[in-house]
Amino acid sequence: MAGIIPIIILLVMLVLGILYCFWGYKYLKVILFLYAFFMGVYYSYTYLGAYVPAVADWLWLVSLIIGVVFALLAFFFVKFAIFVVGGMVGLMIFDLLKQAFPSTFAGMEPVTLFFIGLGLFVVLGAITLASRRHFVIIFSAIYGGYTIVSTVGIIIGLLFNMDVLSAVTLGNYKQVLASVSVFNQAATWMLILPVAVFAIAGMIAQYKFTAPGTRRGKRTA
Repeated sequence: MAGIIPIIILLVMLVLGILYCFWGYKYLKVILFLYAFFMGVYYSYTYLGAYVPAVADWLWLVSLIIGVVFALLAFFFVKFAIFVVGGMVGLMIFDLLKQAFPSTFAGMEPVTLFFIGLGLFVVLGAITLASRRHFVIIFSAIYGGYTIVSTVGIIIGLLFNMDVLSAVTLGNYKQVLASVSVFNQAATWMLILPVAVFAIAGMIAQYKFTAPGTRRGKRTA
């Protein structure tokens, strides 16, 4: 894989994280369209590439098709979009649990890990769908903050480990990028603290932007 592709992936994630954190509810359909497309491509490419080698020759095409399907579902079906908002937080919690308790998850089969992540996605998605505005704002701010912080951690790590880009392949890019994050050797609270700061800032901004009497970012009398 060319070294520029992982960098593009990180930059896209950073931009989407910022949009999601501070404007997740106000521009929900547009942001979810972009997020669903990117995440659909990203996760299908990652998991199909790792667990379904039979599609290796068509991996990019299959991933793009899945991304488009998810994006259209998110745009035209608002309830699905809201469900995805909570589901993203479920995946974030799963990632945090794996970082906090690595020994617990290390011995699990890939299929088991997949279903745990899927379960959290579904549960948090259902909770968000049931609660609508408040949970959409809260969860989008949290997940956006987590995306910002974790992506910046990888980017900073890459600045001191640029040589790893030459080792990135289709099958290991996710693991290689995650391995250089500055948060790998840090205590869990060092990741949680900046995420909390961004999440709170995002919630404040979103409640301000979506307050009654506010339209197109301007508060009316």
